[in-house]
Amino acid sequence: MPGPAPSTRLSAAALERRVKRWLLAGPFDCYVQVAPGLEETLVGELLAGGLAPGRAALHVGRGGVGLRLDRVGIMRANLELRTASRVLLRLGTFPAATPEMLYDRARGVPWLTQLGFATGYALHVTSRGSRLQAGDAVSTTVASAVSRELRPHGLYPKLTPGAPLTFHVHLVDDRCTVSLDTSGEHLYRRGVRRHVHAAPVRETLAAAMVLEGAARVGGAGPDVVVDPFCGSGALLIEAADVLQGLAPGRSRAFAFEHAAWFRPGAWREVRRRSEALARPLAARVLGLDVDGGALATARANLARPEHAAVELLEADSTRFDLAALGARNGLIVTNPPYGVRLGDERRASATSVAFLERLAGSVAWTAVLLVADPAPVTPYLRDARITATRNGGLRVAMVSGLVGGG
Repeated sequence: MPGPAPSTRLSAAALERRVKRWLLAGPFDCYVQVAPGLEETLVGELLAGGLAPGRAALHVGRGGVGLRLDRVGIMRANLELRTASRVLLRLGTFPAATPEMLYDRARGVPWLTQLGFATGYALHVTSRGSRLQAGDAVSTTVASAVSRELRPHGLYPKLTPGAPLTFHVHLVDDRCTVSLDTSGEHLYRRGVRRHVHAAPVRETLAAAMVLEGAARVGGAGPDVVVDPFCGSGALLIEAADVLQGLAPGRSRAFAFEHAAWFRPGAWREVRRRSEALARPLAARVLGLDVDGGALATARANLARPEHAAVELLEADSTRFDLAALGARNGLIVTNPPYGVRLGDERRASATSVAFLERLAGSVAWTAVLLVADPAPVTPYLRDARITATRNGGLRVAMVSGLVGGG
């Protein structure tokens, strides 16, 4: 059956009316993904940022938190959440045991208010425990449903890999959930750290470590922050950003900017309000490393004005006199070499232990370490807390506690 003539194409005013009606139905079901193990850190962020009215409004699961957000909340979540991986906007959940069921129910997804006049879109299909398996057949069925719904409006978006708007089609036990990926690139891609050295820590995990450490310091927060194995500077950047109240997503773009419901004026206001929360850096932030190449990489990453006060020093952390820094509420956050990527695991563990042994004879510090095996380091930490998580696919543990001052 031929599609409508070009003259019947939906007008911009008509699309605006449809979008407004859709927005009035909000807030909408959303799902914020996070690295497994960091769910409670994300919950703390959502509550502290006012993105949820209380704990009861959050549905915490393995690897993510469900909640309801309006358009502004979706934009804020992408811009401001430090530990989140992606923000998914749930558009529909329905039974889909056969291609016919999938096609019929997928037609009911509000494609028009998401795609608008977009010429292309992408699909990301996953399947677990379902008769419909991830692959071209599911993509073709969903694409047919999209075409059937938009064709009467004179709109003909094409399935285009790499398009700015990606819809996640998630099949589990013969049920399908369709979501718009409002983030685009993974949220650890801040657009700030452009150079990496060996075995980098992801920015989202680095932020979780800083938040964990700041919470354990308590009060007004740390007065000195040190990364004794600073590498390319990810932890230093996140520490400076947290302490200055800078939004982690301030230097990047997001997929929602291509959605039909996106309005630049609302986005400018969200950014303006976020920028108003910035404050001066009140703590000393210092990075140490014995590798001059690593420090050169860190220096390049810290070249932005808001990171100008961060100090870098070529030094052996196992010999450095941390007591000389005069910290009253000192915080150590570090991703020491743990051997999985950098060679001998036993030697890497010995380096971490040597550092902690020296620190044990210093004044008291709050410490947060990312390690492959927490067993060698936990004896040096009082009130140790261990969080199992992942860093770029590797199983790691975030270990926090008090060291020194004994």
